[in-house]
Amino acid sequence: MSEKTPRNFSLGLDIGQKIDNSALCVVEIIDNKCVVKILIKYPLGTPWETLYETVVEVAKDVASQGTVLSFNVDATGVGAIPADVLRQRLPDIQVNAFKFTSQTKRELIGKVKVLHTLGKLKFARRGGDPIYNQVIQDLITEMRYIQAKIMRGDTNDSPEVEVFKTGTHDDLFTALALAIKDIDINIDWNNIGSLVDFVEDKTWTKTPLDTPTFEPIVFW
Repeated sequence: MSEKTPRNFSLGLDIGQKIDNSALCVVEIIDNKCVVKILIKYPLGTPWETLYETVVEVAKDVASQGTVLSFNVDATGVGAIPADVLRQRLPDIQVNAFKFTSQTKRELIGKVKVLHTLGKLKFARRGGDPIYNQVIQDLITEMRYIQAKIMRGDTNDSPEVEVFKTGTHDDLFTALALAIKDIDINIDWNNIGSLVDFVEDKTWTKTPLDTPTFEPIVFW
């Protein structure tokens, strides 16, 4: 009997309360691609304990299916307290507090843009789950409001990506970006020019993120 292929996951949690929603994203690495398996948008004003309990439940369920490589928690507005609480309740999972700066947010959103453009970002279908499907549609809306500018210098290094938001919310998008932060996807930067709309000599163009590609795979 052949052994099962090890399964690897990564989680991202964007923290919001009164103005922005909190959002949780679970990504599985499959065939050198990031596949979104769980995406949750919490109602505004969700009590902290309710947030912690549901996040811990999801994280433990995911960990029972494979290895959680990392769990990045937004620490930008409320500080490291949510990450500290989750770290205590999830001792077997690497929980990291991540504080955004303008540079790191550009880098992470740029990573989402590049992975999506190259077909390395997929979404698992979940038939019969209208709540999940609606959240995916909300993410698609957020993605359409994220504009990305990709430029290429004279070297074969990874490209520089400038991003900006034209909509009002990016909670789901941020949770996704946190989830893929530490995932190492193999990309051949030397041959990427024909696949991504690079702009030479640092001349900018605006390119909206298009509708994500769905992957017809089983949820678990």
